[in-house]
Amino acid sequence: MIDSLRCEQANATLLYLEYKGYHWNVAGALFHDLHLLFDDHAKTVLETIDPLAERQRILGAKAEYQIAPLRRYAALSPDGPLPDTPREMVERLLDAHRQVVRGLRTGIALANRAGDAGSADLLTRTLLVHEKMEWFLRELLEGRSALLAEPVEPSPAGPRSEGVAQMGL
Repeated sequence: MIDSLRCEQANATLLYLEYKGYHWNVAGALFHDLHLLFDDHAKTVLETIDPLAERQRILGAKAEYQIAPLRRYAALSPDGPLPDTPREMVERLLDAHRQVVRGLRTGIALANRAGDAGSADLLTRTLLVHEKMEWFLRELLEGRSALLAEPVEPSPAGPRSEGVAQMGL
């Protein structure tokens, strides 16, 4: 059970960082919507980390907090270059949530077999969070696929873009 909880804590930590990276770097026609969505999802994922770590402590184990060990426990591996398009960002996040959902379901089954109602409840509540985020991302891909295909390119250099300066901001 501890290994399952550690895996999900590690997954949540890496997924949080991935969301924040995309939040900082998204661009294109859906910038505003995706910037806010990625930040909202990052905050939601962040809220799952502490209960997963505390459950490990409740069960008598240490909760890992350093990146290197967390990476070893994680099922996710969000390495690689920044995606070229918002669509790729959403696809990667969708894949990550699907992988987390599978792991959570396995953990719930394990907790139920072990008679660990507390872990089963925590993992079930966490599952609901990831299923909802997975649904949002899936709907986004199906509904706005053309707009998501634009390349992710940074804004012009400098503190303000020309368009913002022309608006007097």
